[in-house]
Amino acid sequence: MKESQRKFLGIMFECCNIYKRVYVNKEGNAYEGRCPKCYAQVTVRIGSEGSDNRFFRAR
Repeated sequence: MKESQRKFLGIMFECCNIYKRVYVNKEGNAYEGRCPKCYAQVTVRIGSEGSDNRFFRAR
């Protein structure tokens, strides 16, 4: 699947004031990514009680 068709969340990394997309991991149970500047890690689990939001802020 092309990267533009993959499921993603938009994350605003407030640590460095940078926006980036994070994608579903290989296991399909979470969105995972890192800040491109300071490499702070973010993991957002996928679950039935989750949110419909697609954009988040990480501190």
